[in-house]
Amino acid sequence: MLRMVYVTPDGGRHWVDSTWRETSTLHNAVANCAPGDLIRLMPGNYFLPEPVDIPISGLEDQPIIIRGEYGAILEGRRPPDPEVSAIDPGCAKYAAFRIIGKRHIRLDNIRIERAWPSAVYIRDSNDLIFKNLQIRGGTYAFYATGEHTSRIIIENCDWIQDDVIWRYLNWAMIHDGEITPGKEAPYRYLNGAFFGADDIAGDIVIRGNDVRHCYNAVRMDVSATNLQKPIGSFNRNVRIIDNRFSFVRDNPIEPEATAVGWWVAYNQFYNCHKLFSQDNLAGGYWYYFGNRGWFDSRPGPEGDENNGGAVFKFGKSSHAQPSMPFECFHNSFFLRQKYVKKGATRMWQNRRNAIGYANPATLPINLMPLDQTLFGPTDELDLGRDEDRGVRFSGDVCNHATYPAIFDAWSGVLSNPRPAAGPIFKAGICGDLELVPEYAEGFRNPLEVPMPDGTVWKSDPQSWPGALTGKKLFNGPDYVPVDLAFIRTKTNESNSNAGD
Repeated sequence: MLRMVYVTPDGGRHWVDSTWRETSTLHNAVANCAPGDLIRLMPGNYFLPEPVDIPISGLEDQPIIIRGEYGAILEGRRPPDPEVSAIDPGCAKYAAFRIIGKRHIRLDNIRIERAWPSAVYIRDSNDLIFKNLQIRGGTYAFYATGEHTSRIIIENCDWIQDDVIWRYLNWAMIHDGEITPGKEAPYRYLNGAFFGADDIAGDIVIRGNDVRHCYNAVRMDVSATNLQKPIGSFNRNVRIIDNRFSFVRDNPIEPEATAVGWWVAYNQFYNCHKLFSQDNLAGGYWYYFGNRGWFDSRPGPEGDENNGGAVFKFGKSSHAQPSMPFECFHNSFFLRQKYVKKGATRMWQNRRNAIGYANPATLPINLMPLDQTLFGPTDELDLGRDEDRGVRFSGDVCNHATYPAIFDAWSGVLSNPRPAAGPIFKAGICGDLELVPEYAEGFRNPLEVPMPDGTVWKSDPQSWPGALTGKKLFNGPDYVPVDLAFIRTKTNESNSNAGD
């Protein structure tokens, strides 16, 4: 049964909903909560010298809901914590909310400020929903860990980490070991993410969020001790859908170590450094489709050498690589940076994308190299020079001067190219990525895309290259969760073939 609990900063008697009511402080309301409670935060500033620890779980049909009225602001008043950088902050560290070993909790419509290192810390919890949160500051907006952590929805939230990151801080000032090998960086506490995770099972939905002025957006890792567990045990079934990522200094999307069943679709990437990082990443069944990326700014202060960027970041040939499908189709990118800088990958199907390069002569000085290349040096990028790595480029429209000739370095990788001369988008610098008429042409046959349950999805062949057909967004496949039995069969087949 629903019980309404009214909360005010002082926990006194207040006029609420047309009557005088007894209210509680936030800590007292949460400490005494029960399944089915709706804890309503009235407008006001709430100073949280200590974290709010959720003491019990809700029930499937009676979740515990903490919901803020407009103007409810939680203030951590914490300075950045230089001990935390790209790691698990730990249960002992501050967070506005700590959810440990709990289920069926929901946070709605709350503004959280200066909660360093985390606004929300999660360990071994599941069935959690976070909607319409506004978060300012923090190494992490959300941090999750524990192999029993799964089924989390983060929707329509808004995070700004620090608005000096994009243009005013050198990249090396945030990443340890760059200025001086083995030494900590002065702004290392910014090396976090909107959603950071280590060793979680998965089933994560990150949808409709606005993430900007941060170092990373979604970064999910697996520790070395867990890499021996069966594929799909961690970082499984992750949906990153319809978000806007802006002024991201490092990587908006960064699965690490292993990932299976990632759907990155219909997102907008505006002024982001390296969109998709897949350095030392095993697994597969990754789907990138319907995404749009563009720029009108470059990162870093003058003299910062880490301002080039790329769409895809791969690791060395000796690093882990995908052994199952890696699909990238019907995306639109208006670029100042390389498509891929260096590294190696496998199983990559890059099909029917619109890859448009700006003309650097028409841009402000130093916004884009005059000689920007499509790829890094061919001797540093392995798409299948000495062996067939299963990499295929097909049906992409691209206006780079070296396309398609650059693919001569990798025999059998390219088919059905659509080279273009001049701009391919109506107004790329403005984010209008509709194709100009001369390149607005569909295909004869549908794409066939393998799904993580053994089925095959087919596209509408009338769709133009890129994310848009006219002004209509590409209609991609519906989400299909990973079938673990099928995935592990495919993994065993891949391992067997590698040993032959």
